[in-house]
Amino acid sequence: MHALHALGRRTPDIQHPRLHLHAVDFAALAAKPALRGLPHVDDVYITLGTTIAAAGSQQTFRAVDQDAVIATARTALAAGASRCGVVTAMGADARSRIFYNRVKGEVEQALQSLGFTTLVIARPSLLLGERQALGQAARPAESLSIKAFKLLDPLIPANYRARPGVDVARALVHAVQTRPAGLHVLSGSALQAF
Repeated sequence: MHALHALGRRTPDIQHPRLHLHAVDFAALAAKPALRGLPHVDDVYITLGTTIAAAGSQQTFRAVDQDAVIATARTALAAGASRCGVVTAMGADARSRIFYNRVKGEVEQALQSLGFTTLVIARPSLLLGERQALGQAARPAESLSIKAFKLLDPLIPANYRARPGVDVARALVHAVQTRPAGLHVLSGSALQAF
């Protein structure tokens, strides 16, 4: 990897010679999917997401989890990306009655129609990680769920086990870089191999 270009709403406090951070307004990016200063890229990895509670409304949730994801993918395509890795969620289904799962499924359908040579979709169950270090608000219900998942992990079927975000990232990068052209969906159990 020669360089990593990361798009985000704000510039995080991290520095590395190969890391180039781009603070973007995702709403503006959705209206015009191009980003000045973004050179040619080969791959795009999209891990954008929020919760309905954090977003405050279904409309705001959709703006992040659907509009911003698709805008990022289009921007990467315009910059030359041919391979895409994206994190959605277990249960993603465009026909679901559950709003969250329906939006994730709609995103998957939209990404499939964009024309990436390789599209890898990671569908984890609950993601584990240090959210406060990323400047995210505490999620009390999620914290309780994580404790329960950790305690019951050996009894939970592999697809439903909570996964550390770093494991999901490793599996996604590996799959994008090694899988042949086409669509590949990584279930919870496939995300545990890395």
